[in-house]
Amino acid sequence: MKKPLRIGLIMHGGYSWLGGIEYIKNIVLALASLPPEVRSTFEVCLLCSNSLQDTLGGISKHLTSIYYLETDLERLTLPNLIRWKIIRTLFGQNDPRLDRFLKKARIDFAYPCFTKGRGGRSYRSAAWIPDCQHKHLTGFFTKDEIQMRDKNFASIANSASVIVFSSKTSEADFSKFFHKPTYKSKILSSRACLSPELYEEDPLETQKAYHLPDRFFFINSQFWQHKNHLVVFKALRILQDQAIYPIIVCTGCMYDYRKPEFLDMILQTINRSGIAHQVHLLGVVTRPDMISLMRCALAVIHPSLFEGWSTVVEEARCLGKPIILSDIPVHREQEPPNSFFFQNDSAEDLATVLAEYWKTLTPGPNPENEAIAKNNNLREVKAFGYHFLEIAKG
Repeated sequence: MKKPLRIGLIMHGGYSWLGGIEYIKNIVLALASLPPEVRSTFEVCLLCSNSLQDTLGGISKHLTSIYYLETDLERLTLPNLIRWKIIRTLFGQNDPRLDRFLKKARIDFAYPCFTKGRGGRSYRSAAWIPDCQHKHLTGFFTKDEIQMRDKNFASIANSASVIVFSSKTSEADFSKFFHKPTYKSKILSSRACLSPELYEEDPLETQKAYHLPDRFFFINSQFWQHKNHLVVFKALRILQDQAIYPIIVCTGCMYDYRKPEFLDMILQTINRSGIAHQVHLLGVVTRPDMISLMRCALAVIHPSLFEGWSTVVEEARCLGKPIILSDIPVHREQEPPNSFFFQNDSAEDLATVLAEYWKTLTPGPNPENEAIAKNNNLREVKAFGYHFLEIAKG
């Protein structure tokens, strides 16, 4: 009997970037959705930080093994650091520590993982490029960060055998800025996978727990500059002159590591515009609470200036929620149903949309829309799982 393919998934991200965590969780759940005869052909192992244990939730039961960076990889001792530096110098390996672990864990395919260097390997890998944001929004990055990303992306373009892109938009960008003829390009557009227990929550109880009104729009994004919350707050100020007062509920990390003072700018804008009574800033909430609030909302607003492939859009698709989107190429590529696009730099355009939807939409949850979206999602998630497995098998 042929031994199962051992897939090693490496979880990136953290509480400031929950999208990286959900990306890997969605792959695990997509693979778990495949028929038993297909699931018997592979095993899924996870490598993550100890600090992310609490985020794994319902995916643990679908994993053959869970490894932790702090305990299962070789220690960061001075002798090891010297040895790894020698290996990098002599053999061109970018991460000898990870390479040794993957071999020891008998991984056949590692993702997302970029390895280079001379010598044979017992495993294959694929790099992941979510987007090339730093080439478009240069003002949101330091010079050092731009140079570091350019260097890493150029190295991947030169040395990776397979590069996975989240969207055709990202693939086109990467080809434009870093094109080399050596790598194979794959598009893997993720689908959100909502665990059944998330539907068992009572969303109205969650709404009451946060003392929220019956009618509100919902934004779920970390407060980074490119997420473009400011255009929403400017739209609220415009609508005040028309005696229209929509309520906005925001969840997500409220710290931008690139610009720590950005939160102050957000708070000053809210207070100076006289919209504080219309904006609820909840910070990071649990995933069940986030999904419940999305279910209750009139619609989801996603005003981002740039995305690789938006998890928020996919979650709204799962729940059959209307979504108000900035008009950027990747949002058009995602093409969620029940969506309306606005000019991402125009508070006036967004204000027009919000005024109309505030009058006409009804709050959730909507069982009929959710049932239709859930059935569609089951098919899409299986297709996502099969596509990833095809990449893993090479």
